[in-house]
Amino acid sequence: MIKPYLGSARAKSLRARRIVPLLFAGVVALGVGAVGQAMVPALAVPARAFAVAAAPVVKEIADSAPMRAAGEVRQMASAALSPTPVTVTRAVELGRGQTFSSMLVDTDVEPSDAMAATTALGIAYDHRKLKAGQEMTLTFTRVGTEETLKEITFQPELTKEITISRTADGSFAGKVKETPIERQRMAAHGEIRSSFYEAGEREGVPHAVMAAMLRAYSHTVDFQRDIHAGDRFEVLYDQPTAQNGTPVGQGIIIYAALEIGGKIKPLYRVTFADGAVDYFDERGQSAKRSLLRTPVEGARVTSGFGMRMHPLLGFSKMHQGVDFGAAIGTPIFAAGAGTVDEVGTKGGYGRYIRLRHGNGVETAYAHMSRFARGMYHGARVNQGDVIGFVGASGRATGPHLHYEVLMAHRQVNPMSVNLPTGRVLEGKMLTQFKQGQQKIKQEFVSLLKGTKDAVVPSLAMSERHDGLTKVSASGPAFGKKSTSSCGLRGGC
Repeated sequence: MIKPYLGSARAKSLRARRIVPLLFAGVVALGVGAVGQAMVPALAVPARAFAVAAAPVVKEIADSAPMRAAGEVRQMASAALSPTPVTVTRAVELGRGQTFSSMLVDTDVEPSDAMAATTALGIAYDHRKLKAGQEMTLTFTRVGTEETLKEITFQPELTKEITISRTADGSFAGKVKETPIERQRMAAHGEIRSSFYEAGEREGVPHAVMAAMLRAYSHTVDFQRDIHAGDRFEVLYDQPTAQNGTPVGQGIIIYAALEIGGKIKPLYRVTFADGAVDYFDERGQSAKRSLLRTPVEGARVTSGFGMRMHPLLGFSKMHQGVDFGAAIGTPIFAAGAGTVDEVGTKGGYGRYIRLRHGNGVETAYAHMSRFARGMYHGARVNQGDVIGFVGASGRATGPHLHYEVLMAHRQVNPMSVNLPTGRVLEGKMLTQFKQGQQKIKQEFVSLLKGTKDAVVPSLAMSERHDGLTKVSASGPAFGKKSTSSCGLRGGC
């Protein structure tokens, strides 16, 4: 009988055969503890205690095992001796035609977990509102090759964040978090090349801000006739933004300036104690006039006031208004506050409305496709209210608005008539306004500094705003959009 010796190969082989089963048993015990800790939250505490107790036993057996015998299980033992679960995240996107539940299943989430998470989502948020392309972040707990869904987060709206989390008992619960809206002061300026809106888009200004700027100037500037290539604009506005920087809602213009034909026209926002808001030029005169220059947005002037060859009648005839070409259905605004004095069909005018504004001033609108609701004799309208829509009714060669201004029942040129202005700042209020101008200019300049290489002075730093403009030598670099966390103060 041959006896094994500890130093012989036979002795090592025999000892390996005795140790390997113990090592495997320890690894299995340790693995059960680790998996139980990660996948069954309710058993987290006892499973962790089980894993901690098994770890030193496995380590001692593995350390005492022969190199060859332990080699086959050393990798498994090493993994088992690191029981801390690994957290992994995966970004997914809701596909077209996919439901929330099917998306989870397609991402290798267990069907039971996908159903439980969908139920939890339904309590917190209507998952039917989810749209294709919605991005979500899935968090898993990985132990070995096994993954368990732990959490789902996504932002279905700019101000809402949804979190679906696994609870201690293994179920899921949903939570809605309202994300705060931040306010940023933003400054931009640029050159108008083809159109006013295109210039703003090129500089990253939201379309809504450019539209608000157009409305602020609508009393004094005809954007179809007065604006030309090479003119410039500046704007400082307060923009609500989501946490990711996306604009939310309507930005508020604090300061704006247009350079038209070498003349600069600045406007500053003023909020009064009673809550009223208005825009004033640098002299403290309201930008508002009793009537809008252009009562339809985005239209082009197709025929001016004066003698012309009538396109249908074939002879020269006095054109007693201004024609604005626009697509059928384009809204028509009341040029000023007043009362509907006439509404209906009127010969070659087609569908026609005349408004009485007081002090002998009237405006008339013709060739409408239809009237807005509430238009009847005696109805009150405010400046900017929609009263009808562009059409080609009556004697018209195409869709357009024929617009007239009447003073003492006589038509006058709408583009050159001297219209009364609104409020004028005086005394102490004017002094405060002048001081506020300097503060706004400094803020605008500080936002633009260093944002563009081209050294073009800011309109805000000009020494005067009528005639030929003299520019201060200390003017800042003409730059792209910048941001600041400054909020609204003092109604400026």
